[in-house]
Amino acid sequence: MPGRVTINDVARAAGVSKGAASNALNDQPGVSEDTRRRVKAVAAELGWAPNRLARALSGARSDALGWAIVRSAKSATIDPYFTRLFSGIELELEHTELSLVAKLVSDRDAEAELYRRWASERRVGGVLVTDIDVDERRFAQLSELGMPFAAFRSTVASEGAMPAELRVSTLPTGTLVPSVWFRETETVAAILDHAWRNGHRRMAWISGDPSKAAVRLRERAVEVWGREHRSRVATAYTDYGAAAGAAAAVELVRTADPPTFIVFDSDIMALAGLSALSASGRHVPDEVSVASFIDSELCEVALTPITALAHPVLEYGRALTRRLIGVLGGFGADAWLPVPTLVERASVAGAAGE
Repeated sequence: MPGRVTINDVARAAGVSKGAASNALNDQPGVSEDTRRRVKAVAAELGWAPNRLARALSGARSDALGWAIVRSAKSATIDPYFTRLFSGIELELEHTELSLVAKLVSDRDAEAELYRRWASERRVGGVLVTDIDVDERRFAQLSELGMPFAAFRSTVASEGAMPAELRVSTLPTGTLVPSVWFRETETVAAILDHAWRNGHRRMAWISGDPSKAAVRLRERAVEVWGREHRSRVATAYTDYGAAAGAAAAVELVRTADPPTFIVFDSDIMALAGLSALSASGRHVPDEVSVASFIDSELCEVALTPITALAHPVLEYGRALTRRLIGVLGGFGADAWLPVPTLVERASVAGAAGE
């Protein structure tokens, strides 16, 4: 039988319900001695082993993990990044007895109310926390509710794990944040070093909402890179929308000292920016080079294919899920996420006139 043998497999083979199998294997009342012996014999034959996580959840909360995703009516679509993250979470849960409860909510207030409801109804055993804010309040709320959680790309870390200059949020003393972290300085360097090697000295980064910790963390990583190279990378903030990204790009190239290299924080903004730059009379890559912080099929099929960072998002989802499972089972440790790989395409060329 492929994968880890679950209690469902044992119950099916023994011809009993999952509840009866659980009672038999855990020496609980509710089944006859004959059934108990039969179930244990089947479990031994199949190679079933007790799940430490299941024991941790037993009698405490539902055997489900919760994930709240904020999407307003204006931006209700789930972008491909979150879709791949979801796939990674589900893949990690495939050989466990845990399920995922994913819920779209309109804002942080609705998310907080959802957590209160989950806690009171014992709907989930733990929570996956993503899209971290600079002024992050969910960690404290979940701790107060007694809800185990793990954070994706948290910007807080134990002393020495993350450079102090990169920390962008603070927490009440004693708040523990089980996390998987992102190597922001190495990731930023992967794309800016490529520009530097191609002779670019005037660069810009079209970023997202500065209230988001990932945006501020990336900005600080860019500043670190700039100091090391004695170069300044201009930052433009947007709402992550295609229109905002395109407008920011056109505005940048119309300045007195325009950048020759522009990084967009997302694939959608990069595609929109590429089109807008071409429409404004700026040829990519001869006059201005373009890159995306996130790679996707959009970058591949663009009229001028876009250089981008390929993030192993499936592994991100799996790593976050493993971290939460570790929290629930009393094992595991925080971990760094793998660094993305730069995919070089036709949108980047040597800097003209540099």
